Amino acid sequence: MPDIFRKTIEESERLASLADVDDVIKALSRLLKKLVKSRWVAVYLLDRERRDFAPARCCGLSPHFLPLFQEMPLDPERLPLIKEMLRKKRHLLITDAASSPHISPALRPVLRRLTLLALPMVARNQVVGAVFIARGNVHPPFSTDEIVVISDLVAHAALVMSHIRLFDESLDMSVEMAKRIDVILTLDEINKAISSSLSHEKIIHTAMENIERIVSCEFVAIVGMDADELAVRSVHCTKITLPSEFEAGARLTGPSLARTAFTRGRNEYIPSLTRARRRSPLDRNLQTAGIESLLAVPLVSKETTTGVLLLGDTDPDCFVREDAFVIEKIASQLSVALENARLYEEMQALFIGTVTSLSNAIDAKSSWTKGHSERVMHLAADLAREMGLPDTIVERAKLGGLLHDIGKIGIIEALLEKPEMLDEDEFPPMRLHPEKGIAILAPIEQLKDVLPGILHHHERFDGTGYPNQLQGEDIPLIARIISVVDAYDAMVSPRPYHQGLSPGKAMEELERCSGTQFDPRVVACFRRYLEKKLTPQRVPPTV
Repeated sequence: MPDIFRKTIEESERLASLADVDDVIKALSRLLKKLVKSRWVAVYLLDRERRDFAPARCCGLSPHFLPLFQEMPLDPERLPLIKEMLRKKRHLLITDAASSPHISPALRPVLRRLTLLALPMVARNQVVGAVFIARGNVHPPFSTDEIVVISDLVAHAALVMSHIRLFDESLDMSVEMAKRIDVILTLDEINKAISSSLSHEKIIHTAMENIERIVSCEFVAIVGMDADELAVRSVHCTKITLPSEFEAGARLTGPSLARTAFTRGRNEYIPSLTRARRRSPLDRNLQTAGIESLLAVPLVSKETTTGVLLLGDTDPDCFVREDAFVIEKIASQLSVALENARLYEEMQALFIGTVTSLSNAIDAKSSWTKGHSERVMHLAADLAREMGLPDTIVERAKLGGLLHDIGKIGIIEALLEKPEMLDEDEFPPMRLHPEKGIAILAPIEQLKDVLPGILHHHERFDGTGYPNQLQGEDIPLIARIISVVDAYDAMVSPRPYHQGLSPGKAMEELERCSGTQFDPRVVACFRRYLEKKLTPQRVPPTV
């Protein structure tokens, strides 16, 4: 016995250094074979989530019988003695296993001429598994001392395996936690990115980019209503050839998973298009392209479904519950952002409509200037885009161009309709129109960033303009843009005192005054814009 205890202590120390459950079972089996001459060991570990035993892990068993143990579950409910052993946490010794009524008939050939010892694996007073140890009948049954030694070894192995599983579970939990934190951070990024824009295009682009970051899939489409029909607003795919029916702008006529989700206002999921009994022609086209899993999530705003987020993957059963949760959150953020953008665009359209009416009131004072403000508005916005300016500046240029002459509302019609150039004493009242325009528009908070462009659009690059004789880049950029397009439209439009010039002649005049009246950089950009807009013959090359 002293030798047994010494070997037990040595092997137990070695057992404690292992980091893999299978290695622990192998080491336990070798140790038992050495100490008590066991033939094989089978270990069933308890799956805490499923509350049943995982398939056996065996060591020393003949390969012929190995599948039998791995496929046959350990069901204590059908084995009262095993159930009682686990409940009382005590060992069970079966000396004639091949003829025992407590052993499944399928196992009796395996247990012929064997003694079987079953022990619960207990760690921290909790059953974590069961171990079965077989020894040939050529040896006497397990003695009490041997059972004590085996029980200690099994208890030690149970503790080691419990620590390993706890470590693995903690590691898995840490990885899962890290993934969830990443999901939360990404959702926050998506929310900030989407909420920071009121442009439908930017919101959709941002959502599409981030969906691919957070959910692994090969197909993403955003579908919305267009004239009482579902239409693809944006789409992105990888690894597949996109069916023409799902290209951006295509209308999704007829039944489809997207339409079902839109109509019912709830998630619709096809785990496998190949296995699906019913597939619409549209969904079948996706399957032909290679899509297997298809998930449709409605975009709901204020209890009204406004669109569908459609995702697909080339693998079946791709979208799990966690994916659906994340996609729903993105869909919710997207719905709110798109609704805000829609409301903003409606308010912006109302605002533009109001100021356009105000501008038209000025143009209507003279038949010669009718439509001038709207033309300058479009030219100013186009030129700002040509210069690569951000959307906020483009919008300011647009509004500034529309309202640049609003101050002329206080100018008498006789000056506006005069059929020849104004006299010197008639210029001062006309030169007051930028300042009058600012006085009219100053109370409108939304226009505060537009006012400098309106006030200074008659400044000259050389500093001889009005009202403040600003020079060079001291003149606001919006004013320099409006100055060029205002002069261009005035030259190409017929006026009481001259016939309209051709675009080429007007461009020549702008370039002649570049550096004195106009900003050379703005004039150069305007030439590029005209060359794209008009035929080359109508815009002569710069000399």
